[in-house]
Amino acid sequence: MIHLHNGDSVAITARRALVPGRHVAFRETFITGPVRPGLRPNEWIEERARFIAGYYGEHLLRTRNELLEQEQMLDAIRDDEEIVLWFEHDLFCLANFLYLLVRLTKARRLSAIWCPRPLGTMNEEELVTTYLSRAAVPPLMLRIAAEAWKAYTAHEGTALNRFINQDWPDFPFLRDGMTLHATRFPSTRNGLGEVEQRALAGIEGGAKDFSLLFARFDADPPRYGFGDGEFLRHLRRLATCAVPMITISESGDTTPPKALFAITPAGRKVLAGEADFIELNNADQWLGGVHLTGEQLWRWDAGARELRPSER
Repeated sequence: MIHLHNGDSVAITARRALVPGRHVAFRETFITGPVRPGLRPNEWIEERARFIAGYYGEHLLRTRNELLEQEQMLDAIRDDEEIVLWFEHDLFCLANFLYLLVRLTKARRLSAIWCPRPLGTMNEEELVTTYLSRAAVPPLMLRIAAEAWKAYTAHEGTALNRFINQDWPDFPFLRDGMTLHATRFPSTRNGLGEVEQRALAGIEGGAKDFSLLFARFDADPPRYGFGDGEFLRHLRRLATCAVPMITISESGDTTPPKALFAITPAGRKVLAGEADFIELNNADQWLGGVHLTGEQLWRWDAGARELRPSER
């Protein structure tokens, strides 16, 4: 038996709780960077490795080897007695969970712990109880996952609308998770994605230091699933774009980072809907399989709850 966890901390706690089997943390971050379909395995690994190494400041060769070893591990475990997937209801986990459901469709026995509670907050006894409540992944859930992953990796944003507008009782959190993903696209109101919108609103509302801003960004329980480093990268993008939305004063290299934030006049205008972030700054961002550019842009219409193509 092998367990694939959504992070090292949960894997460590599960081992300490003597949950039987081998415990492995699945290390990917499909909520960021290109996630394109139709690539050969070596192309897929190369594209993901180059993005991760550049985005997170990692060594390219080491990152490439780690991704290769992980993919080889997924091939090797298909015939294991049982594979248990441990993931929770947030966008970060949903993207990884969908990938693994598709990747391990032909596994001998595939079980899932698809949990509404943050697994990292559970103690050993709670993890054991959660393990005992695991269930086999039904064929219908696998079919839905395949369609959802196809939409997530599609090069057109409108492919997501089906999963936003339709309820999926056989796949809890799928609709909410895909909606969260769609809200990351530039809005029709001011060109900000929801992550950037919340960040600017938090700073304008008085959350000047990183710890307070990060705590306000995602309500309890967190549904985006971002770590503090991921959130900080979004903030730096707002500070380093052509027309900055915020300013950042950082002090030292600590975790969580010590930083103070202030909103710029342009940021206030965009937040108020008096200017458009995309009009002020070029669109160049990957969201799943969609590469947003000035020539290829989809916007989130919150009123209609759908993604719409836009010239800008």
